[in-house]
Amino acid sequence: MAADVRDHPRAGTDGADAMTELTGLPDLDRPLDILPGAAFQARDRLGLGVVLPCALTLEPLPDGGVALLVALLREGPTTGGRIEAGFAVGTPLTEAGEAAATSGTPLLLSAAEPLRGVLELSARFGTIGAALLPPVVLGPDTLTTTRVVAELPADSAVLAARLVRAGTVPVDAALRLTFRAVAPTLPLRATVDPRALLDTLTRRFGPGAVLPFDRLATALDEAVFGAPSQPERAAALALRLRPVVSRPEPVAGPLHRLLDQAPTAAFTLDLAEHAAVDADRVLTLDLDAAARALAAGDPARYVREVDAPALPTGWTTVTFAANLPAPVAGLALLFADLRVPPSAARPQEVTASVPLTAPGGVTATRILLAPGERLKGEVRLRAVLDGIGELEGPWRPADTTLLTLPPDAFPVPLAVVRATRALTALAVAEVRTAAGVTVGRVDAAGPVLAVAVTQDDPPAAITVRPLGAGRPVEVPVDRRRIELDPATLPGFGAHPARLRHSPVTGPLAVEWRPEGDEEAEPQTVRLDAARPQADIRWVATSPFRPGVVWRAGAADWSDPVAPRDFLVIDVDPPVLVDGIELRPDPDRPGSWTYVPPGPFLDNPNAIGLIDADSVSYLQVTSRIDLPDGRRDAVRSGLGPGADIRPAPVRVTRVAVETKSPDGVWTAVAEGTSSGIPPWTTALSAALDGDRRDAARAALAGTKDRMAIVAELTVAGRAVRRTRDIAELIETPPRLKRHPPHD
Repeated sequence: MAADVRDHPRAGTDGADAMTELTGLPDLDRPLDILPGAAFQARDRLGLGVVLPCALTLEPLPDGGVALLVALLREGPTTGGRIEAGFAVGTPLTEAGEAAATSGTPLLLSAAEPLRGVLELSARFGTIGAALLPPVVLGPDTLTTTRVVAELPADSAVLAARLVRAGTVPVDAALRLTFRAVAPTLPLRATVDPRALLDTLTRRFGPGAVLPFDRLATALDEAVFGAPSQPERAAALALRLRPVVSRPEPVAGPLHRLLDQAPTAAFTLDLAEHAAVDADRVLTLDLDAAARALAAGDPARYVREVDAPALPTGWTTVTFAANLPAPVAGLALLFADLRVPPSAARPQEVTASVPLTAPGGVTATRILLAPGERLKGEVRLRAVLDGIGELEGPWRPADTTLLTLPPDAFPVPLAVVRATRALTALAVAEVRTAAGVTVGRVDAAGPVLAVAVTQDDPPAAITVRPLGAGRPVEVPVDRRRIELDPATLPGFGAHPARLRHSPVTGPLAVEWRPEGDEEAEPQTVRLDAARPQADIRWVATSPFRPGVVWRAGAADWSDPVAPRDFLVIDVDPPVLVDGIELRPDPDRPGSWTYVPPGPFLDNPNAIGLIDADSVSYLQVTSRIDLPDGRRDAVRSGLGPGADIRPAPVRVTRVAVETKSPDGVWTAVAEGTSSGIPPWTTALSAALDGDRRDAARAALAGTKDRMAIVAELTVAGRAVRRTRDIAELIETPPRLKRHPPHD
């Protein structure tokens, strides 16, 4: 095939030419030394590395064992066996983070998210390398853990049981993962005609030929450039062109089948331009680690012998297994339903419904078919979820007596949250829905949780709470598989900040250190007229204490300042006007910010009590920001031309509380704010008895009987403020002359 080939400058790597779809993908042009071949720089994310999965092992169980079971089955004169195995994919984020720290290069690391996978399971007994079942195609929900069940002949089952008892793994596995990446670049350009290219390959290898990746890459390179193949060029070219001329085969080895016809017209392929491609990575079972795990456990737990009495002709044993992530939050009951339509020898429909003990568990039942009839029906999963009710999954073909139901057979999609040991040693994580309902917890006792993704109230956020000192971290549930590790949480890694000082007050020595590192020697920066600002950088080793603290002169250490994309810290003491602390606004020169000091009454008429027989109706409208009159007074105290604005806060709760005669405070009304300044809240309540007496006393000027309570998040910290309503009614007249407005 003819190709127009010209030298072309290699594209830059500074991110100026980046496309949105490339952001955050592993850049195959930029490998990282911390984990050769498995760690790459993230595209357009300076300081962020992407680590690829590296290990395939037997799935560890919470009680210390691994997911492997050989069952010896005997039904009358018939003998056989079954082998069940669970596999887990590991991404060594913690080890890579330690290697990066040792190298002196601070890196924020994240795990690559594979798109799909293919698992092959073979025997390591009897006939070496014999496949136990067809390749298992995996979707995103089961890429990190998956379970398979395979039937064995009698002699193979006995041999497998002996191997397991001796601490030897009787199976081998290979897993091909496909993930999105940025293809390598070369200073080359070629005009490619897909139809002519496919014709060339078909003449060479035959229609629909199946080729390994290396052979396909060599053939594409020779066909496009008309010269002997070069490995680097061939790999870069094949990653971009293989979807045009082939499709992947569902096997663990990266094999590709030539298409029947090319789907696109001729185009210009510029290898110097960055492009997102699908790349493959093949993992093999770590047999040494699996053997050590087996040897460390009780051999009896990995072998089971089952004797069943002889059954009349026509009776058939059907085994059900649900290959789901475990556990599923709120899953009260899980059933497998089977239906077999009538046949010529059997006029009635056969149905069966069996409870499955747990996701991944195996349950068997017997059904009566016609003598000699093969099973040919449909099977589905049916689940009962707390707070949702019973849900039915789709019917799937059932043509074997061993029915394994994958995650897409579950009635609703599942979002899987998995925490590494490094995280569960430091924190626990709670999964909340969009309505704020906590549906599950991930900790050392249960590091994996699957959550049903419903339309009415889907999982929305994960709150990771440290077991020790530090602040909780919020993680959105924005994908179907979430890996929680200290190195991937927001706040972990390197952070910059700028210390800024007004030279009017003279030179100033500023000390600073990372939050939580009290033993570290503080660093000192001197700021003066020649150097009014200085940039600093620190590495947060804990995502729960990611900030920085500072002090100027003999002052106390500041509260931790949380990092953000561009953090500016004004180290000058705040200006105090009318009791309000104001600081220069880093985003608006000549402007000042203050923390809203409320709650207040929204205006002089914002509270009222209406009596109606034995019940009184209370109405209160509160605000968090300063009343307009006081804000104007603060602004005028700064001088002509000054401007002020409230710092952003998040109001989580506003309540009116009354105090009973025995001293107990009780909320009589509560709600949230308007969400924007001045953060108003309208509350109402019907009061009787002691609560009505408390409200009447407060409105008459008696203190300590009724209060407004506001719970806020200010600069990442939770704050609770209480204002006595009797004191708010005594607000100076100058505030009452300026009713606020939104």
